[in-house]
Amino acid sequence: MELLVEKDAMWAEMLLQVLKDHDIPSAAMPVYGAGLTLKSGMMERLKVYVPARNLPQAQSLLQELFPED
Repeated sequence: MELLVEKDAMWAEMLLQVLKDHDIPSAAMPVYGAGLTLKSGMMERLKVYVPARNLPQAQSLLQELFPED
């Protein structure tokens, strides 16, 4: 699996759904962990991973969703 992007959880969940809709397998891992985000009040961030063979298509979808990044 290759790292696609790190995003706030809300945006990462939206991206995961779009990847699923395009039949691109994906996985997400928390950056900080629940304990730290609860203690500090930080927003949870997720790292989104996709298989290397799907990376170009996933990057294209990412650019469509978040052109400012």
